[in-house]
Parts: sequence; structure tokens; C-alpha cells
Amino acid sequence: MFHLDRPMYLLGYLASQSRVYLIDKEFNVMGYTLLLSLIEYKTLVMRGDLDHANEILPSIPKEYHNSVAHFLESRGMLENAMEVATDPNYRFYLAVQLGRVEVAKAIAVEVQSESKWKQLGDLALSSGKLEMAEECLLHAMDLSGLLLLYSSLGDAEGIAKLSSLAKEQGKNNVAFLCLFILGKQEDCLQLLVGSNRIPEAALMARSYLPSKVSEIVEIWRNDLKKVNPKAAESLADPEEYPNLFEDWHIALEVESNHSKERGICPPAMEYLKYVGKFNTNLVQAFKNMQIGEDVPFENGDPGHEGSEENTEGQEEAIEVDADGSTDGAVLVNGNEDDGQWGTNNEGTPSA
Repeated sequence: MFHLDRPMYLLGYLASQSRVYLIDKEFNVMGYTLLLSLIEYKTLVMRGDLDHANEILPSIPKEYHNSVAHFLESRGMLENAMEVATDPNYRFYLAVQLGRVEVAKAIAVEVQSESKWKQLGDLALSSGKLEMAEECLLHAMDLSGLLLLYSSLGDAEGIAKLSSLAKEQGKNNVAFLCLFILGKQEDCLQLLVGSNRIPEAALMARSYLPSKVSEIVEIWRNDLKKVNPKAAESLADPEEYPNLFEDWHIALEVESNHSKERGICPPAMEYLKYVGKFNTNLVQAFKNMQIGEDVPFENGDPGHEGSEENTEGQEEAIEVDADGSTDGAVLVNGNEDDGQWGTNNEGTPSA
């Protein structure tokens, strides 16, 4: 019942006070509360006589019921412990251990603790109660858990709401992931710029929104001038130096062609229709396409259209000398199969 820090000797027990009195060698008297009903209850439980033990339980004062519950828990009797316990925190712990989701939720509503809502949300997820899990995670403001839940369910509406909530809470990482999942890449750029992550915004624009690169580079320059003007001047704008950016004009064409598909969220049930496209290199696919219209020059100067000799729209064949040179024309991108040529007004090869 009690642990003593020094040897003590028993003086006696007063049943009227339910206290046992002890004395040490220095004649210091100590009294400890010792309920006979509690001792009898524990004795009956250890003997397995639960029916008789339950008859004695009402005689034990309420303030000792938590002690009884801890004793029952130590015996592996969690159900009985939860029925006896009076402390809400302890009852919540027992309800979670037993998987009693509804009981745990009622206690969480009463206590209103974020940690308990989060713990209950994890329990609801593991139990397959997704609606309750969402409610609990919202109470706990567990944005990462909500992102996992919504993305697993393919809930675009939920992700959109979560992005707004994450912005309000200053959770920019979660907000960025939500916007990226929804295909709102322009909003992603705005979030990065607003978070002073301008270099990351420039890299993202180069990968997903080439048309926005110049705008981001200008913002980056103005910000970098405050610290290092020389470094700011060294930043290259693709509109000024397209030759420094590989496949720049093709990237712009790809963005233009796929802009209508951006932000479209197909149902999760159509996953198998799109799984083969996940690893597609759009720039390379654009290069490999057999298109009937001219591709812009890499230096930004649009190519001249091929002349037509007949009404059927057939392109005029261009004779090539034996040494591979052409007269007054230059081959674009070094590929003879494309049949794209450019000439200037003076008949000399155009650069």
C-alpha cells in the first residue's frame, strides 16, 4: 500500500478513522489512510471473485476510485477500470486503449484538448472512421494529418479548403503542397514570393511556368540588389538571353499547349488512365511530335514559311549539293528531315 523510506513499527489501526499508525526509532508517529473496504475489494479481485467485489465497490469513497481503476488496469482489466475511473484524462486513455472511439470522442468534447483530438483522430483513422477522423484533425489543427487524409481520398475540395486554412495558420509548406496538388502553379509562385523564397520561385517557374520566369527574375534582381548588386546583375533573363536556356522556346510552346489542362483534377477512379503519363517528358515529347507547322528558332527569330509551287500545298524540294551545302539557305536545328529553312531578303543565309 505504501513505501516507507526508513524502518517503522506498527502502533495500531483505528477503524473509525480508517488509519494505521506507525512509529520510528526517534518516536515520530506517522498515520496512513487504509480502507478496509479497499483491501477487501482488491483481495476479492485477485481471487477472481468479481461479483462479490462489485458489491463492495459502492462502499469505497469516490476519491479512491481512480486508485481502484489503476489497480484493475495493472491486472489487465481495462473494461472494468474504465467503468470505475472518474478522472476524464485517465478515462480517455483507457478508451483509446480499448478502441472505444465514441466514448473517447465524448471525453475529448468535454476536455477540449488538442493533443486528445489528435490522438483520437489517429484512432479514428486506424478504425476506418474517416468522417470522425476529419473532425478530430480539424479540432486538433493537425494540418499535416488533414493533407494526408484529403490526398488519400482524392478530395480536391477538402485540399482547397486546407490550403486556405494553412495560409491563415502560417503553415506555408502545407499550403504549397495543397496548391501544387491542385495544379495551381501560379498560386504556388505567389506563395513562394510572398514567403521570400524568390530563388525557389524562379526554379519552379523555369520547370512549370516558363512564361513567368522573366517576371520572377526581375523580382529576384531587385531583392538581391539590396545585398549584392553584382550578383543581381549576373542573373540572366531568358527573354534577353534565350541561348543560355536549353529548349527555351519549346518550353514556352509546351506550357501554352498544356495550359488548358492545368488545374483539372480527374477523379481518383481514373488513376489507371493517367498512370502511364506520370514519367512523360513533355519537352522531349514535343520534339518528337510530327507537326505540320514550323517550330520557332532557338534564337527567338521566327522562321520563314516554306514557299509553295502548286495548288496542292506541296513544299518545293530543295536540292542539296554533294558536299551537303545548300544555296542561299540554312538548315534549322541541324536536322534535314524537318525541312525547315530560313533565308533573308538578299539571298544570303540567315543567322
